[in-house]
Amino acid sequence: MTVIEPHEVVSCLDQDKAAADGQALVQLMFIDADLMSAGTGRPRFHEVTYSDRSLFNGIAALHRGLADGEDELDLESSLIRLLNVLLTRHADAPGAASPALRPRALRQVREMLHSQLDSNIKLDDLATVAGCSKRHLIRSFRQAYGVPPHHYRTLLRLAGAKSMLAAGRSVAETAAELGYCDQSQLNRHFRREFGMSAGGYARTVR
Repeated sequence: MTVIEPHEVVSCLDQDKAAADGQALVQLMFIDADLMSAGTGRPRFHEVTYSDRSLFNGIAALHRGLADGEDELDLESSLIRLLNVLLTRHADAPGAASPALRPRALRQVREMLHSQLDSNIKLDDLATVAGCSKRHLIRSFRQAYGVPPHHYRTLLRLAGAKSMLAAGRSVAETAAELGYCDQSQLNRHFRREFGMSAGGYARTVR
């Protein structure tokens, strides 16, 4: 994995050129530098390449999610989580961390997730309500509720899906009403949390 800091020239490294000659795919991701702020300053990376298989796999999964058109809140939250891993493992991060958000700000974010369950809410929207950065929101929300905002919304949606499916609604209707782009996305989330598809769950409770 190659990390290029802001304002540095991006060029293909020798190992990337060798891989490209072998028909390997080199994927790039340009990150807003503000997402990389830590405490009172910007982190610094002292190497260009890092051997980190789990982080590489996470970034590859994020690329696949982007290509597949996954939900924006999920994708942004995954990006923030991966950046936190990158900073923690491989960067010098100066300055102290910001204090946790006040309970009122967190309640406002939670209320927004409940009231707009079928909307494609963005992490920017939630951070605006909370009055803080996206990274700070995710960290504070997790501290308060045990899961980050995107996972909290997924759990809300799946709780609603279980009730709707048990009441006889179809998987397609349930997915559409809860804001999923299609029933396959609902099935992926359902299987990830409960180990079975939404249709499989419906058959067990009817």
